[in-house]
Amino acid sequence: MFEKSLTDLIQGLRANKRNEAEYIQKSLEEIQSEVQQSDMHCKSTAIDKLNYLHMLGYDTNWANFNAVEVMASPRFGEKRKGYLAAAQSFHQETDVLMLATNLIRKDLASSNAMEVSVALDGLAQVATPELATDLFDDVAAVLGHSRPFIRKRALVCLYRLVLKHPEGLHALAPQLRERLDDPDPSVVSSAVSVICELARTNPHNYLPLAPRLYQLMNSSTNNWMLIKIVKLFASLTPIEPRLAKKLHGPLSQLICSTSAMSLLYECIHTAVVGDIIGVPLPVTDNVGREIDFAELCARKLVFFYESADHNLRYVGLVTLGELQARRPELVVNQYETVLKCLDDPDLSIRMRALSVISGMATRRTLDRTVKRLMSQLILSNTIRLQPVASLPSVGSIEYGGKYNGSAADSDLMAMATDATGASLVSARGSIVQSRQLTGAGPGPADSPEYRLLVVEAIVDMCTRQSYGNLSNFEWYVAVLVDLVYTAGVDVGQLLSEKILDVTVRVRQVREFSVRLMRQMLSDRQLVGRATSGSSTAKVLCTAAYILGEYCSLLSANSEDIALLLPECFEKLDGEQQATFIQAAIKVYTNWLRDVAGYWSTEVWELVRAVTSSIISQLSDLLSARTGEGNALGGIVAVAELPLQVTSRLRHFVEITKAVSVATSNPSDNAPQLCLELHELFTAYELNPVSAAAQGKVPIPDGLDLDSPIGGPIPDTEHIMFPPPPPVSPESRPRGSQSGGGRKQRRSHKNEPFYLDGGNDAGHARSLAELPDVDDIPVVQLDLGGHGSEDAAKTRKKKKKSTKHGATKRERRNRVRTPSPPPAPVDIAGDEDMPDVSAPQPQPHSTPPAQH
Repeated sequence: MFEKSLTDLIQGLRANKRNEAEYIQKSLEEIQSEVQQSDMHCKSTAIDKLNYLHMLGYDTNWANFNAVEVMASPRFGEKRKGYLAAAQSFHQETDVLMLATNLIRKDLASSNAMEVSVALDGLAQVATPELATDLFDDVAAVLGHSRPFIRKRALVCLYRLVLKHPEGLHALAPQLRERLDDPDPSVVSSAVSVICELARTNPHNYLPLAPRLYQLMNSSTNNWMLIKIVKLFASLTPIEPRLAKKLHGPLSQLICSTSAMSLLYECIHTAVVGDIIGVPLPVTDNVGREIDFAELCARKLVFFYESADHNLRYVGLVTLGELQARRPELVVNQYETVLKCLDDPDLSIRMRALSVISGMATRRTLDRTVKRLMSQLILSNTIRLQPVASLPSVGSIEYGGKYNGSAADSDLMAMATDATGASLVSARGSIVQSRQLTGAGPGPADSPEYRLLVVEAIVDMCTRQSYGNLSNFEWYVAVLVDLVYTAGVDVGQLLSEKILDVTVRVRQVREFSVRLMRQMLSDRQLVGRATSGSSTAKVLCTAAYILGEYCSLLSANSEDIALLLPECFEKLDGEQQATFIQAAIKVYTNWLRDVAGYWSTEVWELVRAVTSSIISQLSDLLSARTGEGNALGGIVAVAELPLQVTSRLRHFVEITKAVSVATSNPSDNAPQLCLELHELFTAYELNPVSAAAQGKVPIPDGLDLDSPIGGPIPDTEHIMFPPPPPVSPESRPRGSQSGGGRKQRRSHKNEPFYLDGGNDAGHARSLAELPDVDDIPVVQLDLGGHGSEDAAKTRKKKKKSTKHGATKRERRNRVRTPSPPPAPVDIAGDEDMPDVSAPQPQPHSTPPAQH
């Protein structure tokens, strides 16, 4: 029979590229017949061809038994083909592996070193827990082989067996200690590699090997083995702090002398994570000067993140971030270099540089760092920032177009710049136009993950240590508003929390913040994109709350009321709708109080017109849901609206009705109602309280917060109660009651979920015996001393009955344990509550942070 070799199969595949699948299917049929033959040479050739087809992606598990047969061949060339097939296609659930146990044991004990080698390689690939348990001792015996390459392979194979059979680690530890003294360097390197990998899970077990590893680090010239030893000491040093002083000298010598970047990185990384840089011993650099070890590591790291190799830049920034956590003063000097890495085309390098640069932020570098990050958000190739024609330059970004605003708003924009008077970033309108013309593909700044990290980094740098880096709070509020337009990711919850936090905590920035919130609510394009759960809706909800809460800081304007009843109102969820309505009520009442100060006929007409307009808006808002409502304001509550929205809508309706009635007739003086309505919301100032203030309140003595308040509630769902026997009124005389029933009701009387049905006699009365409703006498109500003489007599009778009842209550209280008096409450001090009573600063001064 003509037999195709592996070479013939490959040549046939190249010659049949058009019908390759048909050719392979025909070849598989031939291989199936070849593996059934008794000729071992023909069978091994078929297995060899199957190995090639397996690399092409074809399933060869059907020939697993035939592979075991070839593994048992006495010829090494055929045996190697069988082990290769086993390494490729065998897995943990292969059932024929149990047939290979004795076969592998026989090959491990062979006098032919090549057979031992191929058996070790194959066992390392196909090891299962059962094979590892059965063959662990056989592989350990091979460690004493005379050939170094066999000992080296045996160490690697034992590592794979220990992963499947962890109990063998106790027997492996002495073997590893012995192999560290092996005369062959390759075997020692293999032993160090195995120890380094095993130490990842439990480095404490390999601490006794530290003296020998220290000797190898000082004597070896093999960089790869030195890398493994240094990495191993990085795991051992946190366990044994005394190693730091011991390793200080050798590591400093390696850092100063080695030219291998991989070894240099591992030495610096070990010195940082092992806190060896904290040892108060000087080192000598390349020019003979004594410097601090941490400073030496910081200087050497410059070669990494200034390298042209992306991998070196990445690992350099990783180690620089670890050094920053321990010695931040050394990293600050690398600010310019790290700032350049923010523009790296590699996204991973940008993210690492961003995490490092955010930790370098100070009062001196904050504005420059934020400018660079904001410019990256704007210079986007795929995320198009919508031009805002209706919104003037908000905050620190000029949004394109000419602005013909008031002088006050011009002053507002002047305050939004940094301390040098420069604008934060370039004009957005020109950037959008240039990017539309270029049509460039997506860049690193277009990644949503990166944009989210940029926003979080900006917020973290500005709010760190209770706004310790900020010198201009108006600038910070403007940056937050800019991020609303430029973020391009869902950060509405984060931005809304930070805007509200700085507005509430810092008094001096409230007026500026309220004006920016008013401008955001005036942006029709921004409001038009607000939907329930969107990022824009969350920010606008916070803007509405701030505008309503601190509306008295600005000049009252009736147009603000329309801003708080926007067209997107129905797209918001219930909580957001309630916030808008509550803010609209506050703005409306504040406007009424303001116009009452210069009341005239024109003002009266304006109030009537604005009030009628509000009633019309509310009517339209509700009729859009139910189709009900009238022009006067007699609005029917909407069942589909949430309860909190309906309640606040009713309040708003009642307020507008009251104002409409009070201003129904023209007068020279403003109605008192217009002056007093806003006091309902400003009687007490809403001050910020620290989140940790509740934790400072001491727990009263005797109060166990972990114990349940009441006893366990019995599960009566599956209990079948028998029906009560019928009781006729004649069978029991009126007023008669068993003593057990009265005791049971008295015992239930103090339970919170027990409803008392009345006196004992009342329980036995049937419905027929109850009096008719018309027969119930009419009792005159007690009107607080303004009633008749009969009412006075009635009150005297009640006093007697109350006195009698109090006597019974005293008898019951004799058996009760008096409750302990409440413990004094320690009110949180300045460390938990911002200083809301701080004096107002002079104009153009830096507002202090509220701690």
